[in-house]
Amino acid sequence: MKISGLISRLALYGSVLALSGNLASAAPQAGKAEVTAVKGSVTLGDKPAKTGDVAGPGSVIVTGLASTADLNLGVNGPTLQVQPNAKLTFEELSFDNSGPDTVVATKLSVQQGRVAGYVKKSSSQSTYTVVTPTTTAAIRGTTYMVDADGSVWVWDGCVEVTYRDPTTSTLTRFNVCGGQRFDPRIPGVVINDLPNPVPPQVRPPVTPIGPVIILSPSKP
Repeated sequence: MKISGLISRLALYGSVLALSGNLASAAPQAGKAEVTAVKGSVTLGDKPAKTGDVAGPGSVIVTGLASTADLNLGVNGPTLQVQPNAKLTFEELSFDNSGPDTVVATKLSVQQGRVAGYVKKSSSQSTYTVVTPTTTAAIRGTTYMVDADGSVWVWDGCVEVTYRDPTTSTLTRFNVCGGQRFDPRIPGVVINDLPNPVPPQVRPPVTPIGPVIILSPSKP
């Protein structure tokens, strides 16, 4: 009886350890944003930013006048640019690849200036939000730009913008799609008349409409 009880306890202990190991491996991992280019005066935390620096959850990036910082967020992005005279905080940056699809969670807080980026399509459980004092932009598979004043520009795909009225705190949702922008002064959706801020090499590919016809050079 004593040996049998000991074996049972050891088996139970082994099962608990295995379960704990599985839970640990399934836990979300911290993402990172690598600085790929710096122009002008940029700080990451309390130090000047330079190419190769890595930002993580809780990191703060500040750009000066005529200054920008380009970052690669990997699975959490990939592309992000902090534009001149801006302040950005990475509120959340994580990913979980323990399941069939990688689930990412990205939350950026813009306290000043503008940020722009390209977000690739991800799983339905993934989230990518950009927060300002008056708006929350839920982004998926989109090229976008967000200003701290609540403005949201979209070049492709769609973004769900939740606007909080600063006087009444009433929440209103707007669907902003490619070629449109959200204007918090109305508030409402208007035409996006700005050029795409994301470099061509990192934009999503454009799918041709209709058949593709290849013409041979004509003889003189």
